Amino acid sequence: MRCNLRPYLLHLILTLSLSTAFYTPGLAEDITLLSIGPRIGLSRDTPLLGKRQTESFRMADVSAVFSLPWSRPLGGDTWSLATRLTASAGGLDGAGDSGLMMTVVPGLALNGWKELVSFDAGGGLAYLSRHKFGEQDFGGPVQFVATMGVRINPFAHAYTGIRGQHFSDAGLYGPSSLGVDLFILELGYRF
Repeated sequence: MRCNLRPYLLHLILTLSLSTAFYTPGLAEDITLLSIGPRIGLSRDTPLLGKRQTESFRMADVSAVFSLPWSRPLGGDTWSLATRLTASAGGLDGAGDSGLMMTVVPGLALNGWKELVSFDAGGGLAYLSRHKFGEQDFGGPVQFVATMGVRINPFAHAYTGIRGQHFSDAGLYGPSSLGVDLFILELGYRF
């Protein structure tokens, strides 16, 4: 059974557009590019979410993190809660096959100690140019993404971090499709 994603994507775009138009000015800032950098990742045989994977995967991409308009200080100047948008493009390899992978993931970031450390989580969408890698079939090109990570900003214009990222079709393409969990190392430049 195939599900038409067009109404859901249209609803998501309309919701994001309207919420951007009606933000609270007192808590809003401009949309700015926060950081850009390469990431590499590997999968494990035992996933954190979903079923056991049939193949091992490697990924390499470049991600850009944007600050969205909404943020709120928590507990004075020490902590803040902010919205982010992470976009990435790169490659996914598994079972001798390679494909293009692109993601768009809005999320929340908890920043502490004047942004020395940042914890973030989000959920969004991914596009895979290839959805079958050896024996493992993702089901289709559009996947849901869930991600959690921690970043450390040891220098003024540098960051490093680790991240867990899950890709899944959430059953949209049928019960035989599988997702993948990737464990990612990030390095990059902060603006």
